[in-house]
Amino acid sequence: TSTREAMEENETSLAKFEEAENEWENVAEITPQFHGDADGKDANNETAGENMIVISPLTTVESVINYINGSDMEEYLNQVKHGPDKRGFRKLFSCLLGPPSLPPHLRQTQKLVQATAFIAFSNEVPHHIAMLRTLYRQLTGSTLDCPRYGAHWEDIGFQGSDPSTDLRGVGLLGLVQALYLVITPELFPFAQDVYQLSRQESQEFPLMVLSLNITRITLHVLRDGLLNRYLTLEDDVWTTVNFFYCALLYHVYHIWKSQHKTISSSGFVLQEAESFSRANVGLVIKNFERFLNLNYSVAVKQAAREQIHKYTKGRVGHS
Repeated sequence: TSTREAMEENETSLAKFEEAENEWENVAEITPQFHGDADGKDANNETAGENMIVISPLTTVESVINYINGSDMEEYLNQVKHGPDKRGFRKLFSCLLGPPSLPPHLRQTQKLVQATAFIAFSNEVPHHIAMLRTLYRQLTGSTLDCPRYGAHWEDIGFQGSDPSTDLRGVGLLGLVQALYLVITPELFPFAQDVYQLSRQESQEFPLMVLSLNITRITLHVLRDGLLNRYLTLEDDVWTTVNFFYCALLYHVYHIWKSQHKTISSSGFVLQEAESFSRANVGLVIKNFERFLNLNYSVAVKQAAREQIHKYTKGRVGHS
């Protein structure tokens, strides 16, 4: 009897194993198909569009800037304020020793960057949604789009279920600069390190809230002409302003990590960062460039480039 029971038990186990094996063999390998790609048909499979996961491609800073350049910006440009009003001796002193003036084409783009801070987030604009989703996917490593609302946004350091409520004060520019950080191959490894630090229990901080504060400081530095020398040297306002934002973020990251700061000291850290960056624009940029060269190899940057390229270009995958 015991022998028969043992044989029946073995047969049952074997049947369950074969059943499980068949289930695994029938599991589809899911690869993303991007919106706007192939219509789901090819020469070999007329129903190739069935059983596909459809996700959006990552968006790029270039596409967002093209969107901004093609938008009606007059309403926002009219809200841009110039630097502090200087009269009398202060005006003369500023002309002699103040920041160099910008050529007209750079001055126009500088004003456009400032105006972007007045653009409110809109669910009706695909570029706005795309920036949010790209930020989430790049920082968390997810390859799928996330819902527009939900507690998951707190994972990357927004304060609640709707990220748009945190953008007041820096508007769409806050997303553009964070996008530059996570979608630029040379900077993406640094973005990952900042994100990891923000999630450490002993030193955690809301990353996107910090990022938006860094954008606010960057706006002040830009408005007061403190970046003019570098804008002229690079002849590229968007890239220079965005890179300075990243450099200032690194300054805060370095202090936070090396001095074991916690959320309770965040206000003091940001105050120090603003004062230091206004007095040492060049040093902030130089320190960040040195950090990137010393800490991230060519291989690491190339891997980041391939990852970003993979998900910014449409791919068709079948189940």
